[in-house]
Amino acid sequence: MIVVSIVVCMGLLVYKPNKLTDCSNKISGIYNKTFEKYVVFYPQHQDDEVLWGGSAIIEAIRQNGSDNVYVVLVSDGSGVNVFKDKKYENLTRKEKECLRNHEFKAALTKLGVKESNTIILPQVDGKVGTHFDTMENVALEFEKKYKSVTHIAHSYKYDDHIMHVKNGEVIQNLYEQGKIKHALYFLKPTYLDNVNKDKRVIYITRDKNGHKAVKKACLEYQVKDENINRHGIGYTSAHSYFDKLLNDEYLTSVLHLPIEN
Repeated sequence: MIVVSIVVCMGLLVYKPNKLTDCSNKISGIYNKTFEKYVVFYPQHQDDEVLWGGSAIIEAIRQNGSDNVYVVLVSDGSGVNVFKDKKYENLTRKEKECLRNHEFKAALTKLGVKESNTIILPQVDGKVGTHFDTMENVALEFEKKYKSVTHIAHSYKYDDHIMHVKNGEVIQNLYEQGKIKHALYFLKPTYLDNVNKDKRVIYITRDKNGHKAVKKACLEYQVKDENINRHGIGYTSAHSYFDKLLNDEYLTSVLHLPIEN
């Protein structure tokens, strides 16, 4: 199957199936690269899935169907700065996690990810703290079961959040050891110039339905309605990232291929 990407370049539509695309007014890179048969996303925190991978998730579902796309949440998200506000001081860690997961699950629904394909690692291992060992085990289980898998984590090389870096290191270490065969990594726009264009993999919304889905997923993190236990935590904590994404007409997700250290 040939996957065709559509990029606006100097006012013209340019079709580049899995090819490096150079545009004067668009990010240069490999557009809408074909995934393996199964795709697993590993966002570290609630909201990372849409901020860095919303259009990639839409494209993965478009290529492979929702049955073959999984999202594995690695952290409980209870450490977000928003919870330092006095009104949250009496909440337990579990209650904070629940508030964040309400937003997360609502956003995934808008993106078209099946609830049965959503894995929340703190609920899997029942531990408090980090869950990187469990993340590694889950990745290996996916690889063993499905063979043809694209694993997508945070950048192990270019990110300003230490937990994101550690998240990416889990997948990169497995890749370097030959235990998984295909990996991609979320790349924040700040680090775009650190990665050569032939290593950038870019996903954009292809149609109105995809565009609406990503936008609606973003807006789920803005909902404030205490009657349904929604506090807009994601947007409050990362409003500048959300604003930048929502101002991008393509709702671009930039990833990168494995890069030699």
